Amino acid sequence: MSENMEPTRGAGLLDEAGKCIECGTCLHSCPVYRETLEESIGPRGRNRLLREQAYAPDILADRHLQGVFDKCLLCGRCVAGCPRGVQNDLTVMLARGELVRRHGLTLAKTIAFRKLLADKAAMRRAVRLAGRFQWLLPRTRPGGSLPERQPLRHLPLLFLGLGRSCELPAIPEAFLDETVPEITPPARAVEGRNLRVAYFTGCATQYFLPGTGRAVIDLLAALGVTVVVPREQGCCGLAVQANGDAQTAKSMALKNLEVLSRPDVDLVVTACATCGSSLKEGWVNLFRGDPRQGEFKALAEKVRDLSELLIELSGHKPLTYRSTLPPGTRVTYHDPCHLAGYQGVTEQPRRILRQVFGSDFVELDYPGCCGCGGSFSLHSHDLSQRIGAEKIEAIERTGADVVVNTCPGCMIQIASGIAKRRLPQQVLHLAEIVAPQ
Repeated sequence: MSENMEPTRGAGLLDEAGKCIECGTCLHSCPVYRETLEESIGPRGRNRLLREQAYAPDILADRHLQGVFDKCLLCGRCVAGCPRGVQNDLTVMLARGELVRRHGLTLAKTIAFRKLLADKAAMRRAVRLAGRFQWLLPRTRPGGSLPERQPLRHLPLLFLGLGRSCELPAIPEAFLDETVPEITPPARAVEGRNLRVAYFTGCATQYFLPGTGRAVIDLLAALGVTVVVPREQGCCGLAVQANGDAQTAKSMALKNLEVLSRPDVDLVVTACATCGSSLKEGWVNLFRGDPRQGEFKALAEKVRDLSELLIELSGHKPLTYRSTLPPGTRVTYHDPCHLAGYQGVTEQPRRILRQVFGSDFVELDYPGCCGCGGSFSLHSHDLSQRIGAEKIEAIERTGADVVVNTCPGCMIQIASGIAKRRLPQQVLHLAEIVAPQ
């Protein structure tokens, strides 16, 4: 082990990598390996590389290894299938952290993480500025018969040095917290219900999909819940943590802990799989061995994905939700990795969809990753699109009108793939398509 490597990080890397018996089970579930067939950037290859740490202590001194550890979606599928329980996602994040500690962040990541995501006011100004120039980008017109819910802009990725293009949500005139009050009272009284929840909005909903956020608030208020949208909340920091900048991620987590631990709320609800994963376990892992870890564990116990909360609010009795879509609309559902894999939430959204849509709900025949992976879809754009192509083909086979999702990142990735294929499907959040009867 390098003398410069932090003991906890080095031990975590070697301990986890050392559990690997190189059986190759992980390769069958790894989206990156399945697409590239490159052993060196698959879970088994990375573990072999990390075990060499015992013989070549400065192996992570090689800056070029960043490319090896960047080629991971952190989808967690290899972890779920590993017979030895190797936490490959943990080793990737620890390795990225060590590489950042040794070599520092790139200028682009320094600006993105430390100047924007960690500073809500600066982030707001930057997105607002970008919104003023988006008229230069062509608008993508969706197909299908449903009214357009979220306009898309065609972004030439040449601007980002990536050579291709993608479809991104148009930046709205007003962000979510500018269109909703800090406290939304219940729209109706529900006998025996006196519930007050804090809504952790997440960056994508706050800045790009405010309609989704308003749908979440309206849905919960209609169920007799008081919804608090804390103005001081910021980015969950999972992208920062996943890219190895643990110091900045910790600072962001501590700010949010103070905001979300307020005594006047009973639960914290998320409508973003990535944020939910961060609040439930990401922050807990980030503060491993820290005296404040217990506070993050206590907060995690109060966190619910929206679909979990909708089931709880039904009292686990027969559900009484209805569709807000035109009669006969066919829907399908995509499992976000951060919801299904990390949080184990798979049946709750399906239970709601089956009750609301009946035979008009059709399952996808391909349960794989959509290929987003946060910043992965930017720095490995072509690979991200290749991984997601099978998902888009599966969506097309369903003949559905709407793809339901509970992760804004997946929503944006899938909407882009659908637009590129000129398919008629729309991508909507669960909160946008159901309401209480």
